[in-house]
Formats: sequence, C-alpha cells, structure tokens
Amino acid sequence: MKSSTAVILIVISAGIFYTFINPQYQEVKALREQSSNFQNILDNVAELSTKRDQLLVKYQTIPKTEVDSLAKVLPDHIDTVRLAMDFDSIAAKYGISIKRIEVIEDKQTNNNTIVQAAPRGGYNSTTMSFNFVASYDSFRKFLHDIEQSLRIIDVKSVSFKTSDVGLYDFQVSIKTYWLK
Repeated sequence: MKSSTAVILIVISAGIFYTFINPQYQEVKALREQSSNFQNILDNVAELSTKRDQLLVKYQTIPKTEVDSLAKVLPDHIDTVRLAMDFDSIAAKYGISIKRIEVIEDKQTNNNTIVQAAPRGGYNSTTMSFNFVASYDSFRKFLHDIEQSLRIIDVKSVSFKTSDVGLYDFQVSIKTYWLK
C-alpha cells in the first residue's frame, strides 16, 4: 500500500507540474527575457541621451556665424525668393539687372521606368534659370561671385547672344540643393 501511495503521489505531482507549474514557469522565463530586453533598451536610451547631451554641448560651443554659414551651404528648405534676391544683389554690384527668373523643382520619380531606383540621399535639388544683359567682363565677375558664395550651386548651362554694342544677352541655368 505504501508503494502504491508513493506512485500515486508521484503521478499526481508530475501531473500538477506539467499542467500548472511548467506553463507558469515558461511564462515567467519569457517575462524575464522580455524584462532583460527592456533593460538593454533603457541602457541604450540612457547612453544615447548622454551622447546627445555631449553633442549639444559641442554644438553650443560653435559660433553662431559658423552655424549660419552651414545653413547657407545646405539649407533645410528652399527659399527661391531669397535666392533670387541674393543673385540680384550680386548682379547689382556689376551693374547687371536680372530680367526673368524661372524656378523648376527637380522631379524625383520617372514614370517611364519599370524598376524604381533606390531613394536618393537626404536632399532635393532645384533648377533656376535667369536672363540678363551684361558685358563679358561683368559676366565673369558675376559668375566668380556666385562661385565664391557659400551656397552649393552647380552651373548647368550658359548661353548668350551677341549684340553690336558689346553687350551680351546671357541665359544662365543653375542647380542648387537643399535638405529634405
């Protein structure tokens, strides 16, 4: 009788273990693993916040004039009016009056292609065309000043028509960039 009671108790305890205890144990094990993952995430967040604070301190040590210069190199938005005014003020130094300005925002997708290319970097570009009448010397000085400006500008095309007076009718097309 004693051996049958021991066997019954072992069978009941094994049944209780597999029915109640083992599922709860597995759930506790999964929760511990999830807790460990969350703790790693919290550690990473703490590390990132200290890194952010260090970078913020470094950023605040940069002089405001240099930050403004960086904003001119690659602005976070396109301000075509301000850009046109900048070109007009550069042109005015050489007696040039810009006649017509046309702004064309570059398209990023081409519907003729079947497979789309991977998205470009974190910037967009805009093409700007303008016309003016000037002497060749004034034109060279104007382009030199555009070249020396802080803004990233690519001259795409230059065309001109001659006249008898020694002045040329120039048409310049440039491409400028800005952050998305």
